[in-house]
Amino acid sequence: MANVIQYTIGMSNGFFILDHGIVAVDCGSELGVELFLTACQEHGIDPKQIRLLIVTHGHVDHFINMGAMRAVTGAPVLCHRNAAKSMRLALYPEVHPRSRLGRKIIDEMEPSAEPCPYLPPVEPDLIFEGEFDLSPYGIEGTIIETPGHSNSCTSVVLSDGQAIVGDLLVDDFTGKAALAYFCYATDPKQANPVLFKSCASLLAQADYFYSGHGGPFTKDEFLRALEEAKTEAMQENPDE
Repeated sequence: MANVIQYTIGMSNGFFILDHGIVAVDCGSELGVELFLTACQEHGIDPKQIRLLIVTHGHVDHFINMGAMRAVTGAPVLCHRNAAKSMRLALYPEVHPRSRLGRKIIDEMEPSAEPCPYLPPVEPDLIFEGEFDLSPYGIEGTIIETPGHSNSCTSVVLSDGQAIVGDLLVDDFTGKAALAYFCYATDPKQANPVLFKSCASLLAQADYFYSGHGGPFTKDEFLRALEEAKTEAMQENPDE
């Protein structure tokens, strides 16, 4: 069974997967290679042994440290094709509220098309679509497309039933699991079917879920969050 280690930098989580090899997934949301090196030291990981750096999706708080991490590990940076532009141009993500919770907090965000002043652009080394096999990097698992929160969202699904799902499943600020409260579409009616399909696919393949914010969560918690999201969508769109 692979050992998944979760650490937190700022408001976001990063992960190490230790199997026959070591890979890192996402990176936390505060800039600084020292924070990453501290996480490595705390968990007994030699940065030079990390073989791949995986970005789950093209949002700032999931790739801000990737350039610095590449410099100290020598590992390539991998992302979905749809994430590459945001990484190269250092763009704030364009997101829209998908739920009541999303609408409640969207006013606190200040999305911008301008380059983020504290975010170094990151040029990915490897870009994929569809699925990406991790076995060449010593990990028994696959990266799959799981759009809904963004059109670049991917999840790492390990053969032992663990999964790292980015922001598809998040903490609702009370410790409870909730589906992504932001989405890529201006109208959540466009995003919900895509998101729900991605969640169903993950639930069919995994039993334990690591999130970009909070978590980890059990399968029962994920199922409950999905049902609550479907109920809310039905209440807001009763004719569909």
